[in-house]
Amino acid sequence: MSIADDIKYQWNTGGMLVRLLIVNIGVFLAIWAVELAGWLFGMKGLSALLLDQLMGTNIPSKLITRPWTPVTYMFTHQAPMHLFWNMIMFWFSGQLFQGILGDKRLLGNYLLGGLAGYLFYALGSFMPAHLALGSDGPILGASAAVMSVLIGIASYRPDMLVNLFLIGPVRLKYVGIAVLVLDLIAISGGSNTGGHLAHLGGALYGYLAARQLAAGTDWSGAFVGWLERIPKFFKRGPARMRVEKRPPHNARGTVSDADFNASKKQQQERIDAILDKISRSGYDSLSKAERDFLFRNGNEH
Repeated sequence: MSIADDIKYQWNTGGMLVRLLIVNIGVFLAIWAVELAGWLFGMKGLSALLLDQLMGTNIPSKLITRPWTPVTYMFTHQAPMHLFWNMIMFWFSGQLFQGILGDKRLLGNYLLGGLAGYLFYALGSFMPAHLALGSDGPILGASAAVMSVLIGIASYRPDMLVNLFLIGPVRLKYVGIAVLVLDLIAISGGSNTGGHLAHLGGALYGYLAARQLAAGTDWSGAFVGWLERIPKFFKRGPARMRVEKRPPHNARGTVSDADFNASKKQQQERIDAILDKISRSGYDSLSKAERDFLFRNGNEH
């Protein structure tokens, strides 16, 4: 199997987590391919032109000519270690998020968390001057989007146990709190204030979206549902009368309402049992069959 075939296979079978990872890595490789081409042809620093089109900016004159950058910045990395640590954190939190809440919500949290991070970064200049949070420098990286995913699942399942390297089982809420504290320490020290503001914006969206979801309002799922309708709107042909065909009740090959409801109840009971097991023993305690079952049914929510 060629590399292209392997990537295509992972794209088709790995779920939204793998797709987002592939996009982030692909953009990083494209940036360095341009840089390498510039070096070969005596135009060192050529990738700066591409980065300038992808990084986020809060300068109005630039933003008007590059209105896509509040989205593209969250897929853009230049430094290898910046990409590495963001993707490690995304893989850790994304597996938990996707397994419990599904593909659509993962994508919604990533995009809306990234946009919330951009908004916080852009509003930094309007905060009190003594905080020194204003910055007209560009912003790039998936950190805000990843924070949205991490804090989102930590807020939705705060008592879930996760096994951390060299530490052991820890409740997910403490992982989220620790990451937030580190960001607050860094931002108060004046280090990369725009980036850390974006982290806090992503974290705030993740927390609020989780609280809303627990209350029955699905911000992330609704947003992705809206995105999915956009291409359908442009492809829609002349309106046609739709005739709904229903099979006769209890006909051969159909399922009665009672059987269907019983099946759904049994499915939900198994999901609840798996989630209880995660809360007691951590995500790593699940068998492959349990993870597959949770992944499949999580995507249907």
